[in-house]
Amino acid sequence: MKFKAIRQYLEDGKRISRLVEQTIDDLDPGEVVIKTQFAAVNYKDARGVMGVGKVIGRFPCIPGIEMAGAVVESSHPDFKAGDLVTVQGGRDFGMRRDGAYSEYVRVPAAWVGRVPAGTDPFDVVAMGLAAYTSAVAVVEIERRVKTTDGPILVTGGTGGSSSFAIDMLAGLGYEVVASTGKKEEEQYLKAIGASRVIGRDEIAGGDKPLEEQRWAGAIDAVGGAPLDAVLRSAKKHAVICAFGNAASETLTTSIYPFILRSVSLVGINGNHPVPERGEIWARMAKGGDLHPKHLHQIAYPIKFENLLEHCAKVMQAGIRGRAVVTF
Repeated sequence: MKFKAIRQYLEDGKRISRLVEQTIDDLDPGEVVIKTQFAAVNYKDARGVMGVGKVIGRFPCIPGIEMAGAVVESSHPDFKAGDLVTVQGGRDFGMRRDGAYSEYVRVPAAWVGRVPAGTDPFDVVAMGLAAYTSAVAVVEIERRVKTTDGPILVTGGTGGSSSFAIDMLAGLGYEVVASTGKKEEEQYLKAIGASRVIGRDEIAGGDKPLEEQRWAGAIDAVGGAPLDAVLRSAKKHAVICAFGNAASETLTTSIYPFILRSVSLVGINGNHPVPERGEIWARMAKGGDLHPKHLHQIAYPIKFENLLEHCAKVMQAGIRGRAVVTF
């Protein structure tokens, strides 16, 4: 049986992705074979597909770090043909071992999580790592910042993770301010929970080491200069959660927000396989207090044959929300 997959090759020092035909025997070994129904597109995935940075660590390799579908074959007793399952996250899937952008996936059983009964596999992937990473950050804010302490800033507002952060924070009763370079998306950002929308250059009032105290907390998805601006304009005892690098992988700032305002900068890593996500993932289920209320405004389907084109748009910041690939 032949099927389609996107596979990346290293040729003359260049990373090149192609739509190719494969067989099951071409895939990495594993105990569970899954027919893919849906896969997600994260910023990390787009970088991997387009050969930007070093997301892919082995060649050739199928990118894509999240998928859901039905088991077609299993040698592990925990799974049988017909089970609806999902594979998301971890250190290897879609980076050092064949991943999600394939009509069939073969993986170790330890990586596989069940799609809960009554849950749409589309929704599981639509939330996926993007919503889970945001939820980890939101829980950190919730633990240390009261809703009455002041506004919470979310940078890169139209991105998938940031959109989910806005939705969840608003759902918990926080005043959310969204920062974006796309002011034409103000209506979208307010529709998913932002009370105000500001431009990237409006985060801080100037370029002093400390500016007016504005933010009781923040979730930053971009890094670089915007994160520095957040730190400089944070309130005393503010909590700033950072998990992105769309603006830059480096941060240049001063010590003053930390030693004069006791600001906390918290790194967020949500790259946990589904079986390890615990209470936060449970709170994201339908009926939970972290379930995104605007899931289907944030997530939207694209066809597998349009994936390469979509990844190019992601790298040009030409999209909003989160794409779910349909097979």
